[in-house]
Amino acid sequence: MRNLMIIMMLFFAPLVYGQQLTVNESNTKLSVDGTSSVHDWTIEAEQFNGKADVKIENNTLQSINSLSFNIPVESLKSGKSGMDDNTYEALKADDHPVIKYEFRSMDNVKVEGNTTTMSTKGALTIGGVTKIVNMNVKANASDGVAFSGDITFKMSVFEIDPPTAVFGTIRTGDQVTIKFNVQYK
Repeated sequence: MRNLMIIMMLFFAPLVYGQQLTVNESNTKLSVDGTSSVHDWTIEAEQFNGKADVKIENNTLQSINSLSFNIPVESLKSGKSGMDDNTYEALKADDHPVIKYEFRSMDNVKVEGNTTTMSTKGALTIGGVTKIVNMNVKANASDGVAFSGDITFKMSVFEIDPPTAVFGTIRTGDQVTIKFNVQYK
């Protein structure tokens, strides 16, 4: 009888576990959208890495102990080599070859099914300059954890001069939006 009670307690106890996860590149997408004096543009990252230590309960994200996400600057591709070269120069890729994000905290957490919605705070480093940024993020923990959201900011906040082309006649707008869907498994 005692063994049966133990088995029943284990069976009906919520499934709670901490996980050490890494970025799943094949299910991760990140793009940067911006404007210029000629047309809007998009550049996409082709490589990523990072780790997350999270607590999951019943296929729902409960907490994040740590999380990092990194993008090699030269993995950003627009399909136009001239634009890519200007981007790498503006982001100071020779001296700072990686864009980094380190999670710091979350609040305003709401859980609905497998989706957790939260406000996050983290350290974003671009071109060697680190700033604390706030983002609204959704996390789905049905298969590892997939984080999605976006953030808009001015490049000049990170001491980045918006790129120019054709002797300065084409100017990139200062404001960019990063959209992401990052899966950790």
